[in-house]
Formats: sequence, structure tokens, C-alpha cells
Amino acid sequence: MNAFFIDAEKGSFEIKEAEDFGPVDFGLSNRENFNFGAGRLCPFPIAGPHRLIISGNSEFWDGFYISTLSGAAEQLYYAGIDYVSIKGKAPKLKVLKIQNQSCEFFDIDDIKNIFNGYKGKKGTRALEQYVFDNFSNNFKGQGFRIMAVGPAALSTNFGAICSTVIEKGKFKEGVISWAGRGGFGSLLAQRHNIAAIIFGGNTRGDVWKKDKAEIEKIFQEKLGKPMVKAIMDATVKYRYDEGLKSGGTFGANMTTLKGCLLSFNWQSVYKSDEERKKLYDNFIAGHYLKQFNEEIVKPRSFTTCGEHCVAACKKMYKTYKKDYEPYEAAGCNCGIFDQRAAELLVLTIDDMGFDAIEAGNMISFVMELLAKGRIKKEDYGLSTMPKFDDKGFDAVKDSMHNAKLGVEIANVLLNNKVFQHGIRQAAKQLKAEDIALYTPHKKGSIAPNQYWVSAFFLPLPIQGKYLSDYGADFKAPYELGKSSAERMVKELYSDNTGICRFHRGWAEKLAESLVNGLLGMNINYHDHHKALAKAIYEANRDSSFWESERVVDVIKIHLERLYKDDESNNELKGWLERFNKDKWEAARAYWHDIIKGFSEAL
Repeated sequence: MNAFFIDAEKGSFEIKEAEDFGPVDFGLSNRENFNFGAGRLCPFPIAGPHRLIISGNSEFWDGFYISTLSGAAEQLYYAGIDYVSIKGKAPKLKVLKIQNQSCEFFDIDDIKNIFNGYKGKKGTRALEQYVFDNFSNNFKGQGFRIMAVGPAALSTNFGAICSTVIEKGKFKEGVISWAGRGGFGSLLAQRHNIAAIIFGGNTRGDVWKKDKAEIEKIFQEKLGKPMVKAIMDATVKYRYDEGLKSGGTFGANMTTLKGCLLSFNWQSVYKSDEERKKLYDNFIAGHYLKQFNEEIVKPRSFTTCGEHCVAACKKMYKTYKKDYEPYEAAGCNCGIFDQRAAELLVLTIDDMGFDAIEAGNMISFVMELLAKGRIKKEDYGLSTMPKFDDKGFDAVKDSMHNAKLGVEIANVLLNNKVFQHGIRQAAKQLKAEDIALYTPHKKGSIAPNQYWVSAFFLPLPIQGKYLSDYGADFKAPYELGKSSAERMVKELYSDNTGICRFHRGWAEKLAESLVNGLLGMNINYHDHHKALAKAIYEANRDSSFWESERVVDVIKIHLERLYKDDESNNELKGWLERFNKDKWEAARAYWHDIIKGFSEAL
């Protein structure tokens, strides 16, 4: 594998042969640097294995972390490069151009003016357009991609990286992939003084023109189906599910989660089943989801992330891409149940270049503080108070009210030092850890994925992604730790091969056979990725116990909800009795059992 080592301080580079099997292996080996790379199956005409894997030590998480960009590895492959590792800090803010195994740095002197407005765009999209206008002519006839940060990367530690799909020499507006989790935009901008990277070339031939015969043979032998059929069957949820009459992460989750959907900074967990059902029926099924199905699903406004992929998982309304997590974290969780209102806030967050889950989680936290009188709007330059309860709530009017306030709060996150280092530090300064939702890790933290399960608060080596057992059924914490370790191993199959996890239904069964069969290797996927999971665990040890009462309550009430459907489960009953007697003591025992199960499984 060709590894491209760049020294941003010196403006120099060298190419070395890397023995690391995959981009996560490579990232862990060079974790003090900013790393990105492609997987072993990138050179082949298979839908799914062209995800760009970004990794390194995240200041936000305070440990090794992994983030991904959909469909962006193909252009790195065309540059003749498999892995990139950047060290050092450039003397001035730069654009990095990587083309055909060479690179150059270019100064950006007016980044604030670009962010404020360039050709009708702002923030991340404006910087992408600026880079496109100044450098795309160098890539005529060549595949290329742009990664860019936004203002959040310069002033906070939870800035993301965005990359819009480029098709036929122009942006496919709105079809943006995000490496959001872990604050890699902030790492790239602040640690290395790089605001954007444009990469591509024509060193290698077109991956989509290769012979598919051997690939089809492996799919048939292992799954009994041709490749397209196997991929379509495995990605039903993300394309269109006839049983749900909806599709994509937004449609599938908003349809199936029902009363477990989270709203008003997760305060909905304190409501009764009947109250949550009423909220869901009135505001989500009756309006928010209904809009999505009528505006996107019925006309089949579907596209891809840039992959040549039958899943067509990107659900588009005009130039707005509707995924579950951003439209939940910066939607229902912020008291927003209308698509127009959610579009306003999500677009603002995206243009600022925030991780949408983290920013949505923090905005809802600030809204609850305002609603409960624990902070004053005047102290933060805010013009109004949130409507932060569903009683008497108007789905259109009050959602837009909250969205406009959310835009004001997003500016506070960007500019106020209290919030620039994330929710954990803000909660401590505001003495509001009791209602803040996050998983602590060493000195860092991460906001939870927007699902009401214990999995997204577990003390794991990497949290805030899907490297855990997030099934809705009950498992004793020790068993949950064990099953989460196994889930992490399987999820690494995807990340370390550069495969989109939406394809995990077939990829976890077939990645080893494809790699060994197509590349003549002899790797045992389970053993290799179990060792990788263990190495990440060793690098990221010393998890911190929960600091938030809201988090403990989320877990406790989740167990109560499970018990209603399984009253014969004596182990579940025992844990509930412990939580009812002393929830903090029970929580600590629960937390320790998870760590024990996870570590012993590895």
C-alpha cells in the first residue's frame, strides 16, 4: 500500500510502502498525525468499499478515533495513494493539493471573508467552492474530491469535515458527506493549519471498468446471489422498505422508533408511554415524518453518496439531504417537528462546519437551561426563549420559533468560550452536568447517537459511533459489554476495509473472501480485527464514570421500559431493584460490569 507522509510545517512529503492491512491499522500506527485512507477493496467494482477513513488522536474524545467520508476514497486511489498521514503545523492557513503522488500547499489569506459569503454560499460550502474555483482546472479529465472545514474548526474542538459530491465537473449541490464525529475538522485546521484538501488524479485506471467475473463468482459461492441482488437485499432499510412505506435512515427510524424517539433534550424519557405516543402521533407521524414521505419518498427523490451504489440512501428535498441523526439531534431534540424549520437549523450547523449530532445536542441543552431559568438569555445575547414543551405546541409555528433561536445559539457555540470545548466542559462551568447528555472519556467526551438505548453511553474505547451492541433487547451489563466487544470487531470489518456500514449485511459475511480471493491474501478477518479492537482498547483505556444524572436516568428508565415487556426476567428485575434503591450505586456497578465484559471478551 502506498503511504503518503506529509510534513505540513516543512511543506515536504515522501512516499513509503506501508505494511498496515487497512486504514484503521495505519491510523492507529500513526495516531499522533491526521490520517486518511482507502481500504483494500477500493480498486474493485463493488458498491460500498469506497469510503474514506479518517483517523488519529481526537482532542475532543481525548483518544484515538475514527470518522468516515462516504464515497471519497475512489479519488484518493486515482491519485496513486492508499494512505495519507499529515504531521506538523503549516506556518499559515493552507489549502493542500494532492495530485498523482505529489502535493503542494497554497495560502488562504481571507478565510473569514470566504466563510462570510462566496458566490452565494457560506461556511464550509463557500470554502469548497473557493477551492473548486482555484484548483479544479488542474484536475481536468481526472477524478477529484475536496474536503473542507468551516468556522467551527477554527474556534471550537468539535468542527467537522465536509465533502460535496462532484459529478461531471460540478458540485452535486446538497449531496454532502460528513466526517463529523470526533472533531477532525478542528484537528486538521488547528493542529496542522490546513483548511481544505483537494485530491485526485489519473495515476490508476478506472475501478469501474474492471472485469467483474471473479467478484460475481465469490458472491454466488458465499451468498448464493449475484452481487447486485445481494447488495439490494442487504440495504433495503436505506433505500426503500415496502413494509414501512418509507426509507433511508430518517424514514426507517422515524417510522419504527415511535414513542422511543427523543425530544426536548431527551426530557421525553420522563414522560409516560401514553404521553410519548401522543407526542409521536401528533408531531412526528402526523407531521414531520408525513412531510418527509410526501416530499421525498413518494417522488423517489433518492441519490447516492458518490458511490456507484444501488442503495441510493441519500434522501433529498431540493438541496437538503435528510438523514436521521442530524434531523433528530437538531430536530425533535431541539423541539423542532417541521421540515422547513429543521432545514434552517441543520443548514446553519452544516455551514458553520459543526458535527451536527454534537451541535444539536448542545443547542437542546442550552434550550433546556433557558427554559428552566438556569441561564439568562441576555447573558448570551439571545433574543427570545424556547418553546420547550409539547403542551399547546404548534408544529409549524413553534418549530420555526425554536429553529430561529437554535441559529442564535449555534452562533453562541461558535463564539463563546464557555461552549467552544464541548458540552462536558460547558456543563461543568455552568454547573449543569445533571441535564447534559454525553459520555465522558479521560478529559474528553462525545454526544450520544440519538437512540434510547444504553449502548451509546457505554464506557467503550470509541463511543459516538456504532461500535457497540445497540439492540433494543435487555442484556445484563456484563453480557452487553461482551456483545459490544464482538460488535466492535465486526464494525471494524467495514471501517478497516473502507466499506460503508450500510452494507454490513453482506460485507461482514464476504469481506474476508473478497480480499483473500481478489488480492491473493490469507487474512483471518475475525482474528485480525479482534486484535485491532484490543489495540484500540489499550490505546484508549481509562474511561470515566458517568457524570450526568440525565444519563443515569436514561439508562434506568430504559430498563423500566424493557421490564414492562419482560416481567419474568429476574436479572432485569434485580437491576431495577438496585436502581430504585440507589441509582448512582447501581449505575456504577452497571458501568463496571460493562467494562469487565468488554475487556474479557477481547
